[in-house]
Amino acid sequence: MLPTKRHRGEHMLADFDPFGALSLFDEMWPSHFEAEERQYVPAMDVSETDTEYRIRLEVPGMEKDDIKIEYENNVLTLSGEKKTSVEKKDEKVYRMERRYGAFTRSLRFKDIDSDKITASYKNGVLEITAPKTEVSKPKRIDIK
Repeated sequence: MLPTKRHRGEHMLADFDPFGALSLFDEMWPSHFEAEERQYVPAMDVSETDTEYRIRLEVPGMEKDDIKIEYENNVLTLSGEKKTSVEKKDEKVYRMERRYGAFTRSLRFKDIDSDKITASYKNGVLEITAPKTEVSKPKRIDIK
């Protein structure tokens, strides 16, 4: 912890900062991505099988009604907004690591059957299943 200057007559714990070690850490390891840290970009996994694509988007703390899914011109777009929790005016914030804000994630697919796309939301994870069209599925060709 960094030494602090005390004024005579004040209580000895008046300048005590319980998160002082965290402040020292920030000074030792400054964030050069500060502007990026303010943006909310949910983590996403995309996988593929022979018959479909699966997209998993981590959006903890959001309701399913706050998320919008669109498929147009071969682009699957996921968007929404994670809103901040109500903060008390008299509360002093020492560290805020959770991110909030609007996000948009877009993926281009050329072989999705848009009528069969399904989505489910459970425990903060949005899972989208996008079946491939019949033409794009791999086929085995027997040699005669």
